Amino acid sequence: MRPVLTPFARRLWRDPATLQLGHDTARATVLAGVDAGTRAALVLLDGTRDRAQLLSAGAAVGCPAERMVSLLALLGEAGLLEDAGEDRSVLRELDPAERDRLGADLGSLALVRGDGGLPAARHRRSTRVLVVGAGRVGAPLAAMLGTAGIGAVDVVDDSTTRPEDTGVGGLDLADVGRSRGEAARERLRRAAPSLGSSGSVAPDLVVLAPGRAEQLEDARRLVGHGVPHLLAQVRGTVGVVGPLVLPGLSACLTCLDLTRTDLDPQWPSVAAQLAGPSRCRDVCDGPLAVMVAAQAVAQVLLLVDGTMDPASVGGTLELALPDWRWRRRSWPVHPACRCALSAAG
Repeated sequence: MRPVLTPFARRLWRDPATLQLGHDTARATVLAGVDAGTRAALVLLDGTRDRAQLLSAGAAVGCPAERMVSLLALLGEAGLLEDAGEDRSVLRELDPAERDRLGADLGSLALVRGDGGLPAARHRRSTRVLVVGAGRVGAPLAAMLGTAGIGAVDVVDDSTTRPEDTGVGGLDLADVGRSRGEAARERLRRAAPSLGSSGSVAPDLVVLAPGRAEQLEDARRLVGHGVPHLLAQVRGTVGVVGPLVLPGLSACLTCLDLTRTDLDPQWPSVAAQLAGPSRCRDVCDGPLAVMVAAQAVAQVLLLVDGTMDPASVGGTLELALPDWRWRRRSWPVHPACRCALSAAG
């Protein structure tokens, strides 16, 4: 390893001998007793020396080996050191403009993960996501996935764009009358020009963002094929993200239906009517749709990056008007559901 002090943490001097690295309250680190030797040692952390060379060079500028070891340990534990020897091929695959655009995202990954962010960036780059539905939730959701560094994002939706399908970050009034899927793909290409397409290759993850209830039927087939999938939608005045279904490991949408039926025997009748045509106009608050899309992207990135377990596995995250507060509802695997068997084969 050739340690380099991350360029994404601002250096803020509290006084001549106290240096704060970073202004993020969750990750900022304060170095006290910074003398001339320590200042010189920090300059040496430029990625041109391995650990042994740093100890030798540090001693030559007035930072004894013990202090250099402690400094490296402190900065490493704080996630402020990167490895200049890390494979950077994922960045070379991008054109210069795309690389510059993703620089801010990579900086965020570097601070969160403490490893420069390149391993997560490579994983994102190798991931294929299919978004089903390109309404007020699906269209901005797909765009956010593309601009977050996901390597291949496809959008499918053969319905026609209506004025109420348009919104911030997604389709606009110029798309009315066009195929929603075609319009969303066009906007996605503009947002992330180097984005790939999974084509005939099976996606690693499917996001169901149904503007219409019939698109939920896709979830039944996904369980059988063992494809992870996430539901993201607005139901009336409630935004719902989840469950994130890991076939054979967590509750699927059928599990949710069976649990609802246990609690409400009339649920199957209600669900059948919800899946059918309606004379009522759709209700979908614009800012609510964007917040649902953003939360869905966050859940996808948690899964892809492996940072922590997404809260939507075995649960739904629900945002209700008018208080705008996220709440989590747990959903167990239902004992009468055959999803585990379906996923197994």
